[in-house]
Amino acid sequence: MTVINTNIAASVTANAMKSNQRVMENTMERLATGLRVNSASDDAAGLAIGSKMEAQIRGLNQAIRNANDGISMVQTADGAAIEISEMLQRMRELSVQAQNGTNSTNDLTNLNKEFASLATEIDRVADDATFNGKSVLSGLGNTTFNVGADAADDLTVAFADFNLAAGGASASQAAFTSVITVANLQAMTDDSDIEITDGDGNVLTVTEAALITAGSNNSNTFTTPATATIADLVDAINTAISTNSGFAQMTASAAAADGGIVFTQQTATVGSITGVSASVSGVSSTLGTGTSETSASSGSTGVMGANLTSYKTAGSIAQASGTIAALDLAIQGVSAARSDFGAAVNTMEYSVDNLNNAVQNTMAAKSGIMDADYAAETTELARTQIIAQASTAMLSQANQQAQSVLALLK
Repeated sequence: MTVINTNIAASVTANAMKSNQRVMENTMERLATGLRVNSASDDAAGLAIGSKMEAQIRGLNQAIRNANDGISMVQTADGAAIEISEMLQRMRELSVQAQNGTNSTNDLTNLNKEFASLATEIDRVADDATFNGKSVLSGLGNTTFNVGADAADDLTVAFADFNLAAGGASASQAAFTSVITVANLQAMTDDSDIEITDGDGNVLTVTEAALITAGSNNSNTFTTPATATIADLVDAINTAISTNSGFAQMTASAAAADGGIVFTQQTATVGSITGVSASVSGVSSTLGTGTSETSASSGSTGVMGANLTSYKTAGSIAQASGTIAALDLAIQGVSAARSDFGAAVNTMEYSVDNLNNAVQNTMAAKSGIMDADYAAETTELARTQIIAQASTAMLSQANQQAQSVLALLK
């Protein structure tokens, strides 16, 4: 049957052309963008998976930057700690040199000037060591670095306090209550002395002459202990401590409550001061041996092991026998802190390597889902272009079929 109102062949050919045109447009879009999935209609599930992978990749890349920033921060702290360690070593060297009896008074004075200058410089370096406005050696404390794509992927690094006044991680106190009273001091006779014994058996002796010297330094004019005060005794004890290595980490202070004496010692373990006692010889036996109590005091995040603030004054500190022991503890603390810094840097460097591997693997997986295969797409484009040309020719022929009806009308 020949009809002219409905051209079935042309309609079929036109539909085929439209379908081929959509395929060709999609193929050209993929070739233009390089992506197989450009919209949800291309692959809804693939788009959802690819979006999650993109978020993970971006998180991993930021984590790499975070870790690298953390490495730079820790290395800044470690670089300053190296200088502090070198200065502590030099201070110890000066202390050892000062122990030699060949030194003159001027020699000792010059040694102490350099010693005190180094002590001041340590605090300056600790205060000035900064990264992005943060002081990394002045008690910054625990700092958390995010080294993963998720919030829980954290690494905490402890930035200790390297100032001389920071002291150690903990301290013990031995408090003497009415052990040595003013009356006891004023009753001291010639050749009598005060002996202080700690739990390790170290004995510290304060002579009558030392007490008189301390009193003179405190503007108390006397030639016998008749007008001595607890403050004079505290000064005399601290002077004796400075030359006794066994008491290197201990300091004495007056107890405001009862006029007794409080001994504070920087220790690695809280409560290591046990059984500290004091007694006065040459005085009536009613004094006897004092009792003591130990208590823990909250420590700082310092690494020095003792409060070394007094070392910033050019006195007789370099030749004090207790100085070497104090510096040994400080050097040990700095070395321990640097070990923590080194471990943190190594950990973050391994994290960066692992994150780089994770980024590569995730990007490869995402590429398999989202990226276009150019070989396949160019082949598809050539195919659709040929079909488009053929469809155009066939549509032209289909439209010409209706013209044959006119021949019947002649």
